[in-house]
Amino acid sequence: MHTRRVRYLLQPGESLTLPERIVPQVLRVGLARDILGLDDDHLITSPAVSFPLPRYTDGAPLRGTPGVRPDALRFPFMWLPDTLRERYDITTDEGMIPESDDAWALRIAFEMWGNGLYDLDSGGWLDILALYDLDADDPATQDRISAWWDGADDADLDAIDIAPIFVPDDNEDSDWASIAALALVESFDHASMALSALDTVALCELISEGDFAALGTSDPARAVSSLVRVARSRFTALPEISALLNHLQTQADRPAADGATLVGEIVPQLNEIAQGLYLTYQPVLAEVAKSFSDENLAAAGN
Repeated sequence: MHTRRVRYLLQPGESLTLPERIVPQVLRVGLARDILGLDDDHLITSPAVSFPLPRYTDGAPLRGTPGVRPDALRFPFMWLPDTLRERYDITTDEGMIPESDDAWALRIAFEMWGNGLYDLDSGGWLDILALYDLDADDPATQDRISAWWDGADDADLDAIDIAPIFVPDDNEDSDWASIAALALVESFDHASMALSALDTVALCELISEGDFAALGTSDPARAVSSLVRVARSRFTALPEISALLNHLQTQADRPAADGATLVGEIVPQLNEIAQGLYLTYQPVLAEVAKSFSDENLAAAGN
């Protein structure tokens, strides 16, 4: 058994929560599909969390899910114990409702960080297979994983259990991540909107100056269309904003649309929308940032 850290999407120093850049965040969905082998129906994304997570259908283990890459089983979020896989029932004024995707994703992010499964400084995840002396890059091991995934017996893989890494259920602090996620999910969602809006403003300025590299193209029409599409993916929780962005997308995707015209007409509108969103949600972002200051974290630990 040995400890090894492996990378999954995040850069050294990057937090599991509150993604600051909207283009990389959107691109990460496609990267997660390639790295994990999961399709969109089996991935969860949240504006409050910086990385896509696997969807645990009905709280069941992932074993047997089609398409999963054998080497993806090195990541701890592929082995969640039942207490983390299952959604909590939340008491509201309307009665009991299941934990939302956003609240669950934020809870899992807190658990990964709080229990040392993700290392902020290196951007590395604890390699679960390495803990059991299994090399995820070894073809023979990958064949074993594939066979086990499809139902074959394998004592070594059957023995993998990461539940002991987490705070035991009988510990009074065992629900800390759930309590924090439920308390913070709305604030984190709004703070994320502020960050996304600020990034959208910066991208609008780049496009207006003729710099389309951040959108991965040299074509102004494609850059405008891509930026609007990315913005739409980040502000889906706001119906009025979504309607405005859908209208801009229709304009941007007109056949034979002139790039310079799109830059002159659509980018200023998108910039105005993004600036308005930033001004709306910046106070929430400031409060969230303040709550995670060194002083407050130190006080919470005492």
